[in-house]
Amino acid sequence: MRRMSKLCESGDGKPATRMGGTRCQACYRYHRKHGTFVRAGSRPPISIEMVLQNVSATESGCLVWQGMTDKDGRPLYYDGDRYAAGENPLVYVQRWMFERYSRKPLVAGQTVTHDCENKKLCVHHAHAILWRDLGSGAFMSRGDGRGVDGVAPAGRCANGHDFDDNNIPYVNPTSGVRSCRRCTRDSKLRARGIDPDSAPYVPYRKGSTHCRAGHEYAVYGFKNRGEGRVCNECVRIKSAKGNLKKGYGLTFEDVARMLHEQDNACATCLTVFTEADPDDFRMGDANVDHCHDRGLTRGLLCMDCNIALGKVKDNPDTLRRMINYLSGRESMPATSRAETCPSTMR
Repeated sequence: MRRMSKLCESGDGKPATRMGGTRCQACYRYHRKHGTFVRAGSRPPISIEMVLQNVSATESGCLVWQGMTDKDGRPLYYDGDRYAAGENPLVYVQRWMFERYSRKPLVAGQTVTHDCENKKLCVHHAHAILWRDLGSGAFMSRGDGRGVDGVAPAGRCANGHDFDDNNIPYVNPTSGVRSCRRCTRDSKLRARGIDPDSAPYVPYRKGSTHCRAGHEYAVYGFKNRGEGRVCNECVRIKSAKGNLKKGYGLTFEDVARMLHEQDNACATCLTVFTEADPDDFRMGDANVDHCHDRGLTRGLLCMDCNIALGKVKDNPDTLRRMINYLSGRESMPATSRAETCPSTMR
């Protein structure tokens, strides 16, 4: 019979970690960060008073949220009571305010927006409207033009983007949920700190012979990813840039500058590089040499020189002894070298 795990000593009802632990994982994370298990105080549950403490009023009457937001900039609040009860502690403030004052709980498929100048951060219930009541129209089956239960799917997403040939919704094959391509693109830009309005939207081009970077699919090839195609050349360039940045903190502009300073040759043996082409995002036969202890980049080497430095563990004393050894051996007469080198023949 399987034995039930012990509960955390904090009294929040969560199971303690295995291998003799007396606290839950959240407690151990808090201890690692703050050095103590004693919490400074749990967050109070969401209420009108807590909402008013996290907003600033404007002349237009908006209550602009000043607290935590999600990656799309929507107001969020961390409810301590919900966390203690084992529920999702994150509460969308705009939705919570609408439900409280309308006294009607929202269901899946219903979306709230605001008709004021601070559409994204305003939490005033008087400015909130039920933007779309998608209901079952928010879901549809793959390959089926009808929605669930014969209801026609909505022609727009929850943010008002038309589902047309330039904005084909992605349909999750498991849940049937439709995702707007433009909303997905805007969400990714906001997560990177970029205003979506500052970057023009490029429509989805399903029948194009070239990728958006101008690479011809017939030359470089592509991979099918659901409703879209991924250019092989774009994947190669992205991977080359990422590996160079992640491994050495460099860009191909830095590599071009280093090649110019080294006359396009290895820094130690002066072998000319013939395959390195930073303009085409290719390192070729050039290898980045860096200090493993401090992580500093020292230059570009050929493969043989880079391996040689690795074999001697970047030790200058070892290299000096090797130089002295070679210099001494070259100065000895041939007969003396033969006498010091015993024959392997028996």
